Amino acid sequence: MNKALQVLVILTISAMGVAAQNSDMYYIDNRGRDALLAPRIGVGAGVFTFFGDVNDNNYAHIFTSTYGVELLASANLSRYFDVDLKVIYGNITINERTLTGRNLNFKSETFIGSAGISYNFNHLYKKPGIIQPFIGVGVAFINFDSKSDMIDANGNAYFYWADGSIRSLAESDPLADSESTPILQRDYNYETDLRDANQDGLGKYDQFTFSIPVTAGVDFKMGKRLSAKLSAGFYYTFTDLMDDISEEGVGIREGNSRNDMFLFSSLSVSYSIGVGKSYTKSAKTKYYEEVDFYAMQMADSDGDGVNDFMDQCAMTPTGAKVDENGCPKDSDQDVIADYRDDEDSTKLGNVVDLRGVTLTDEQMLASYADSIATERARMHHVYPSGILSKRAALTGEDSTKLAVMMLDIQNQVEAAGEFDELFKEISKEVFSKAPSNASSVEDVYTSIDKVYKKMVQEKAISPTQPLAITKEENITTTIPPEFKDADYNADGLITADEVMRVIEDVLEGASPLSISQLYNLIDFYHEYMEGAKAIDFGGTMAVYLDGTLNILENYKKDGLSDTERFLANKFKEVDFNGDGKLTPDEVNEMIARFKAGKSSYSEEKIYELIDLFFED
Repeated sequence: MNKALQVLVILTISAMGVAAQNSDMYYIDNRGRDALLAPRIGVGAGVFTFFGDVNDNNYAHIFTSTYGVELLASANLSRYFDVDLKVIYGNITINERTLTGRNLNFKSETFIGSAGISYNFNHLYKKPGIIQPFIGVGVAFINFDSKSDMIDANGNAYFYWADGSIRSLAESDPLADSESTPILQRDYNYETDLRDANQDGLGKYDQFTFSIPVTAGVDFKMGKRLSAKLSAGFYYTFTDLMDDISEEGVGIREGNSRNDMFLFSSLSVSYSIGVGKSYTKSAKTKYYEEVDFYAMQMADSDGDGVNDFMDQCAMTPTGAKVDENGCPKDSDQDVIADYRDDEDSTKLGNVVDLRGVTLTDEQMLASYADSIATERARMHHVYPSGILSKRAALTGEDSTKLAVMMLDIQNQVEAAGEFDELFKEISKEVFSKAPSNASSVEDVYTSIDKVYKKMVQEKAISPTQPLAITKEENITTTIPPEFKDADYNADGLITADEVMRVIEDVLEGASPLSISQLYNLIDFYHEYMEGAKAIDFGGTMAVYLDGTLNILENYKKDGLSDTERFLANKFKEVDFNGDGKLTPDEVNEMIARFKAGKSSYSEEKIYELIDLFFED
């Protein structure tokens, strides 16, 4: 167990009492990694509230109008925006009854289809909560069919009298009197088609219109797949005839010039169909386009005979003798490498200068009197280490949660996979052919298939799932920008080792990631990168993930070490000569520009550049 993990486990034990008393509910937002990987479908129900020329004065509350049902589908465009599709079906029913003789009613069978974009305010939260507000706008197509209740079941027309009753004759009819004229009761069967009735001479007007709906509400996350949404959508239509009343009418049928509008308030439940194994497996398997695994494992950037993976001293000068770790030899152990040591056999313990020459007492005394110490003190003021000031301060809850995550990641680093022995045997088979140019994917494919079938037949391996061998075209999926720094070797892949390194950097204060961002990184690793292995089969690389071994074909060798590639990508502005790697002179030039106020880098960015470049 590494040092950082030991420290965290101790913190966790001390915080167990606090953590046991608090429920740790938090929502890790998974949006933005691939807009097509998280489609959601849902159903809901709601109520219509109509705003037009006919007013429903039988209801006292705005949300107690008629009902509708809705079907929903949505997918994330980014962490902040969703695309939403919606279908709504229902009946808008309005009954207006007044003592001034205006007694109108209608029931409009309404079908709505809409598409829109919603914004969820995620950028305001370091860690999105279970309840998330949203707003949205879109465009909708509306089809309506309005009918009115004008006669009862026996065919008697309704006449509304001043005393509030409904009679079979008009109150002004000579044959009508309050004693003999029958009182009718409305049957609320909307039988009369208002367009066909043509009461205002409008003819066969269109029964469809467009609308610009504006929505707002809150989204309740009830789990990784399930969510509920309480929303209200305001629909401004481009027609004034949903209620069959307009400014073209006369008398009690005269309306205003404003178009009809309505509100649909609903509660819906959605289910994500894109979080499951089938989607994440596809995304993981096709993650590795142009990943230079072969160059990454075999590169020797400084040409000292030691591969970059094993080379502890990058950029060794050409011709310098090195040890097995790729570091320049220091035969006289004066801390000055032989290739720049002007004194080959310095006596052990002597103080030397930068050329390895022993300093006299007079020279050492003189060095204390120069301005170097003053200059170093001034430079320290410009860019102090800052490590202690940045050290992460964990709560009891965070330490508990992070300890569990670290143990899981550490176990993955140390664990052997069920196919590891198979990969060793395949490598022996492929390497035995000693290809001078290891680019024959077909030969490697044949060897893998043969060795796998043989080992299964001989029961040398007993896999829990069959091994799928593919030669698919590689499709890239970009690592989210906030996690780019976690890809230390800049190969487009985040491994368990790199996640552990990020965790240690956060604990040491050497990473700009917050604790909540670290949780999201670990979640990203578990969903997309967990269990990935890069295997070298005689120069042809393959990636194993979720039971699939995908043989890769394309590699781009840039000749850089992992450290050089990482720094060049992260600090492109410092690469003044554009050669794809950073030199000490370029870093010092950026520091000088910062001190002179001519750099676009912030003080924090300068600290990070110095820490990473000179530390690595």
